[in-house]
Amino acid sequence: MPELLPLFDAHLHPESLSDQDLESMRFFGVERALVVAHHFAEPTPKALRLHFDALVGKQLPRLERLGIRAYAALGVHPRCIPRRGLSEVLASLPDYFQGGRVVALGETGLHGGGEEEEEAFLEQLALARRLKLRVVVHTPTQDKERHTRRILTLLRTAGNLPSRVLVDHATARTVGPILGCGHWAGLTLHPEALKAERAVVLVRKLGSERLLLNSDAGDGAGDILGLARLARLLAKANLSERVVRRVACENAERFFQLHT
Repeated sequence: MPELLPLFDAHLHPESLSDQDLESMRFFGVERALVVAHHFAEPTPKALRLHFDALVGKQLPRLERLGIRAYAALGVHPRCIPRRGLSEVLASLPDYFQGGRVVALGETGLHGGGEEEEEAFLEQLALARRLKLRVVVHTPTQDKERHTRRILTLLRTAGNLPSRVLVDHATARTVGPILGCGHWAGLTLHPEALKAERAVVLVRKLGSERLLLNSDAGDGAGDILGLARLARLLAKANLSERVVRRVACENAERFFQLHT
């Protein structure tokens, strides 16, 4: 079996994955992962804090036990905004950013759009700006180009340093504007997002600068081996080993400021 490239999955929802799923990911090269706060039914301030506690207190140790060095991003997903008490939830977040395991705020962003989502997004961007945090930004599957344009406008308005923002689930049509604004772009290897073959074309065209890879596994019908499949295709695509290593692992380590 050929030597596997070390992989960093920069967007994972392990609470929906079995131990066997995670063991398979580790076997095929995933050495590090970012566990990202997700959405769920009936979000309340209490339920959101319990979700954060479960990710940090249960899922991070679980991944470590299975051989994957894990970190977390905590925030309020646009599909998980509580009817009341958002400020209360955000006030609880700074305590989590102690100890080096919670390395970003997210995922935040827009899903369906509208005033409520935009206000929640801007509040979280203000918190991230005040605490000098990295931010993981969600872009939706539906009407992605329009929502991405609006997200980029709001990011300019909020004034967060572009180098501290990862705009996720980018496509061939949105990755250019994202990078053009100085942000980092996440390529998501997921049946509802981006196929591995298309990702190879993008990396060949754009190079490795400010591109991260992730699977979004645990969200719907994901592909736990998507990153491994892409790494294999990249290695066969006559790209330099340096480019492949950057997009597969090193860029995520750099963005989240992790020591190797």
